[in-house]
Amino acid sequence: MSFQEKSAWVMCFALLISGSFYAWSVLALANVLQDVPPPNVGGLAIGVIIIVAIAIFGHAVAAIGNPMDANAPEDERDRLVVWRAGNLSGALLGVICMLGLFAFAIEGSGNLLFHIIVAGMVVSQIAEYALTIWYYQRGV
Repeated sequence: MSFQEKSAWVMCFALLISGSFYAWSVLALANVLQDVPPPNVGGLAIGVIIIVAIAIFGHAVAAIGNPMDANAPEDERDRLVVWRAGNLSGALLGVICMLGLFAFAIEGSGNLLFHIIVAGMVVSQIAEYALTIWYYQRGV
């Protein structure tokens, strides 16, 4: 397994944990308020800290396991995998943003739009890393 694939596993895990935490905090607040809560800056900050901590630890472990691979430049296959995964995840982000705009047009809630866009960014990044892993496993 290449370092880039290990990195994708680490970041996918970090985003799943962080995104789940943020979604849980927003849903818990929505349950208390009985409405769509405003942007949760504290929850976002904790989510970013979770991502950074997992990324640092996970990449350090992956690099210690094979330092030569960690310092190797990307080859043509790596660039193709990242491009294909990024292209599809970018399209997914665009679709989610459009859905958020439609929800805003119908509901008129800026808070809902904010949470849909944040969810879209997290989901599209998870999709990018999952596609990266899939392309590496598939041998693209």
